[in-house]
Formats: sequence, C-alpha cells, structure tokens
Amino acid sequence: MTEPARRPDPPERMCPSTTAANATVFLGMITPAGRVAYVTPQVPAEVALAVPVDADTPVEARYRLAGPCVTSSCGFWTGDHCGLGARVVASYREVVGPAAPELPKCAIRRTCRWYAEQGPAACPACSHVVTDAR
Repeated sequence: MTEPARRPDPPERMCPSTTAANATVFLGMITPAGRVAYVTPQVPAEVALAVPVDADTPVEARYRLAGPCVTSSCGFWTGDHCGLGARVVASYREVVGPAAPELPKCAIRRTCRWYAEQGPAACPACSHVVTDAR
C-alpha cells in the first residue's frame, strides 16, 4: 500500500515591514520621495545593518527590512490575517484607485504575508510604506 503524496509545507510567511530587531532580509532603501527602491536578489539584513549610520535616525527610516511574520506577537495581527497589510492596500486604493498594479521586483514576494493575503494590489501599496520603529 502506498502512502498518499505529502504536500510540501507552506513557506514561512515574511513581514515586508519589520523592525531591525526582527529583520532577516534587506528589502530596499527609502528614497527621498518616501518610496522603497527594492533590492533584488535577496540580500541579508546584516548587510544593511552593518553600515554605520546617523544614530539620531532609526534604521527603519532609511531601509525597508523584512523578517518572519510573528502573527499573534504583532499588534497588527487580527487573529487570522495581517491588519496592516489590509489597511495599506485599502488606503492606497482610496488614493490611487483600482489601477492595474505594476509589480516591483521584490525579493520576498513568494513568501510575503501581504502578497499572500492581499494579492498583487499589495505590491504598489507596499512600496510607499516606511516602518515606524518608535
């Protein structure tokens, strides 16, 4: 008797807007216009965090960092999805409208929590997010 094929475990979901303390991936730089200039292929967070910076400005105000989604340990977790991802997409749609999204090159899309829950609409909205690490 053969065993049924085992489905692969789902990928660990990544938060595309985490603090430096939880970061494992450097997603990109925050431009002067307040948008994310994504870096691909994936770069470890240590690369960005090792660069000496102005101590008066949080690293999250200069870099977008990603790390494992911590679900119930996060204040944005609703119990079954990321409330921040949903709010970011809804707010972006309110301002820009339902335009067809242009997907930026992103190193974590395959495992991104926001993309998994909100679909392609998460990507253009995500590029406008600057993490508040205060």
